[in-house]
Formats: sequence, C-alpha cells, structure tokens
Amino acid sequence: MKSEFEQICPEDFKQFREISKRFQNVRMENISELNQLCIDSWLLATRWSEIQSNASKIAQEHGLTKMDFKDWAYQKYRQLQEMHITCRSWFRMARKDEISLRQQEGI
Repeated sequence: MKSEFEQICPEDFKQFREISKRFQNVRMENISELNQLCIDSWLLATRWSEIQSNASKIAQEHGLTKMDFKDWAYQKYRQLQEMHITCRSWFRMARKDEISLRQQEGI
C-alpha cells in the first residue's frame, strides 16, 4: 500500500525501495554487496534525516500535518539505520569467516 507521502519525495522513496530490495536479497557470501549496502544505507539515512528535519516546511508546502509527515520520514530514516547496522554486522562476520577459511586452507 502506497503512502500519500511518497508523492512528495518520489526520487528519495524510489531509492529507499531499491535499497530495501537489495537488502532483502543480499547473501552473506557477497561481502562486496554487504559493504556497499552498508555505505548506501548510511548515505540514504542521512538524506532521510534531512527530509525529517525539514518536515515542517515540507508539510506546510503540501498542506499536510507536520507530525504525520515527520513520523513517516523518521520511520524511513530508522529503517535505513537498521539496514546499515545489520549490513555492517554481517559484513564483519562474513569478513571474519573469509579470513578464517583462508587460514584453514593455508594449513
């Protein structure tokens, strides 16, 4: 179900959907994608933080209530933060596993 707020920042929301799909499909074995998702989710979270901080101005321009829009933008920001933290954790674990495997092969 689409939110009416998606129409306000369509490009930002498109990027949010794309990174969400990448996150859903990422595999622990794909270290480079985990690293890139970690970076991309952090960058996009920064953008959503900016959107949230401008909620009052944006809501006024579109005839919306500030709190509803701010809450919606905050949820996108938090989801991206969680993606970033999760990908960072998975990346570290995958990297450790890769190093451990290389050491075992060297024995």
